[in-house]
Amino acid sequence: MSEPDTTTTLGSRRSRDFRSLWFGESVSLLGDQVATLALPTAAIISLGASATQVGGLNAVGTVAYPVLGLFAGALMDRVRRKPVMIAANAVRMTCFVVLVVCAAAGWVSLPLLYVVAAVVGTATIFFDIAYQTYLPSLLIGDDLARGNVRLELSNSVSRLAGPSVGGLLLQFGGIAAAFGANAASFAASMAGIASIRTPEPQPERPERRTHLVADIAAGIRLVWGNPILRSLTTSAALRNLGINANRTVLIVFMYRSLDLSAGAVGVVFTVGAVGAITGAATTTWLLRRIGVGHTLLLTGLEGMIWLLAPLSLLGGAPLWLMGLMFVSSMWLPVWNATVITLRQRITPAAFLGRVQATARTINLSTIPVGALLGGISVDALAPLGERRGPIVALTLCSAVAALSLSQLCRRRIRTIRDLPEGPSAAPAQHQEET
Repeated sequence: MSEPDTTTTLGSRRSRDFRSLWFGESVSLLGDQVATLALPTAAIISLGASATQVGGLNAVGTVAYPVLGLFAGALMDRVRRKPVMIAANAVRMTCFVVLVVCAAAGWVSLPLLYVVAAVVGTATIFFDIAYQTYLPSLLIGDDLARGNVRLELSNSVSRLAGPSVGGLLLQFGGIAAAFGANAASFAASMAGIASIRTPEPQPERPERRTHLVADIAAGIRLVWGNPILRSLTTSAALRNLGINANRTVLIVFMYRSLDLSAGAVGVVFTVGAVGAITGAATTTWLLRRIGVGHTLLLTGLEGMIWLLAPLSLLGGAPLWLMGLMFVSSMWLPVWNATVITLRQRITPAAFLGRVQATARTINLSTIPVGALLGGISVDALAPLGERRGPIVALTLCSAVAALSLSQLCRRRIRTIRDLPEGPSAAPAQHQEET
C-alpha cells in the first residue's frame, strides 16, 4: 500500500484554513466599513460635532499605534499569533455591543465614541500585526502573494458593500443597527480563525533572551537600515498624512457643503470601492506586466488625482467627487498587497513582527495627525466660503499625499522587477542587521 502524500494533505489543509481565515476577515472588513461611516455620522448628525471634533474622532482610532505599535510587534515575535487574533476580535466585538446598548438607551455621547474608537484602535493594532505575521506560517511560496491579493480584494469589496449597507442601516435602522452589524462581523471573524487546524510553529527562541526594548530597537534598525523598507515606510507615511486629512475634509464637505444624505454619501464611497476592486483585481497582472517598481509608482495616483478637486466648483460636484474617488481608490489595494508581500518576503521570520510593527507604527502614526489637520484646515479656511474653503483644503491635503512619490522614484524602488523569493534576496545591509 502506498504512503499518503503528506505534502498534498498539508497543502490542502493550508488552503482550507486560509479560506476560513479569509471568510472571517472578509466579514469583519465589511463590518469595519459600516463602522467607518457610522461613527462620524453619529457624531455629526446625532451629536452636532464640529469638523475639528470629527477629525479628533477619526484620529483617536489610530493614535494608539505610536504608543503601543512597537511593543505589539516585539511581543508578536515571542508568542503564537492565533490566540492574539481571537482575543483582539473579542475586545472589538464587546466595544460595539456596548455601543448598541448605549444607542438603544439614548446614552451615546462624544466622549463615549472617543473611548470606543481608542479601545477598538488598540485591539486592531494587535490583530493587524498578528495576522500579517501569522500569514507566512499558513501560506508559503507564491500562495503568500496570492493570499495577500485575495485579502486586499476582500478589503476592496467591503469598501463597495460596506458604505451602502451602512447607509441603509443608518437610514432605516439607526446607529444601533449599524453598530450591531459590526459586532456580528467580529464574531464571524473569531469563528473563522478558531476553525483553523494548521499547527502554528513555535516562535523562534533566541539563544539569549533580551528585553523587549532591545527587541524593539533591533526591529527599528532593521527597517531603517534596509533602503527598500526605509523608502516604502517613508512613502506610506507621507501618503497616509495627506489622504487621511483628505478623508476628513471630504466627509464634512459632503454633509455640510453639499447637504448630501447618509445614503448619498454611502454611494460616493461605494463608487470609490468599485475602483478599489478594480485595482485589487488587476494587482497580479500589473506586477507581472510592468514589475513591482513601476506598479508602486502608479499607486502615487491615489493622492495626486485629488489635485483636480477644484474643478468640482465648475458644477456637478457630486459627480466629480465620485470620479475622483474611483480613480484614487484603485491604488490602495495595489499598494497594500505589493508592499505587505515585499516586506514579508525580505524579512527573516524571527523579525517579522517587529518589522511589520515598526513600518505600521511610522505609517499609521501620520493618520491621526492627518485626520486632525484635515478638520482644522476646514475650520481655518471657513472664511473662503462654504464650498471654496473645503476645496482648497482638499487640494492642500492632496499635495501632501503626492509627496510620497519622492520616495518611489528612487532607483532602488522603481527598478524592482519581481518579488524576491525570501530574506536571502534582501540587500547586504539588511542581512547585516539580522
